[in-house]
Amino acid sequence: MDGGSRRDLKIHSSKGEPTAGKITSMAGSSTYRVRETLLSGKPRNWSLEVATLSVAAIQAVSLLAWRNGAALLPTLAATSEGALKEREYWRLLTAVAVHADVMHVVSNAVFLAFFAYLLFGYFGFWVFPVLGLAMAALTNYFSLLTYPPEVSLVGASGLVYWMAGFWLSTYLLVERSVNPGKRILRAVCLALLVLLPSTFQANVSYRTHAIGFGLGVVSALVYFQGNRNSIRSAEVVELEETSDDPEEISPY
Repeated sequence: MDGGSRRDLKIHSSKGEPTAGKITSMAGSSTYRVRETLLSGKPRNWSLEVATLSVAAIQAVSLLAWRNGAALLPTLAATSEGALKEREYWRLLTAVAVHADVMHVVSNAVFLAFFAYLLFGYFGFWVFPVLGLAMAALTNYFSLLTYPPEVSLVGASGLVYWMAGFWLSTYLLVERSVNPGKRILRAVCLALLVLLPSTFQANVSYRTHAIGFGLGVVSALVYFQGNRNSIRSAEVVELEETSDDPEEISPY
């Protein structure tokens, strides 16, 4: 091949195996570009159903709690007295599902469905709902530690903010088919849409939001490091050869 010639090579990795760590260019020095990633395709089957069921679950539990003058609401809420002192740890989970009123449900349902669709769709059952619910309970636990005993926590916003932190972080780490500047801009725009409240209310636990988001970022970093090879194995890489001297390159 002449020194000025150019050709693109598409490197498709096998499922479950990382993209070749080193690729030797016989025609000369090469650069590579990630054309597709784990996030480039469609979400897996049942993603819409999981998102729908997630919203249905918080609606059903909330409606149950509101019956008979909201008699069940104090039992399902996360409180320092119940969850921490009496060790009723199940409250840390039931508090995620129960909400104070209809507007509280609606405000969380939209983004819960959105992120449930994405997280289950691209990362599977063990990320959402399993890891998500575990981290939502941990978010409530840490939040209660910062409040006086009389404070009660209800609502899925801690979970939603965890989901937002996890998705935004993994998007920045995984979606290498988009240049870093565009990735950051998209992540910032979505973060502002989801995370920035339109109004500030005294009865909203913004520290729970912050704790959930922080745990989401940490969870994403740990998940990415533990699954780096399988995540990178989904990449489709294009090689562009431009000179005569053989060179080894690494798409990592």
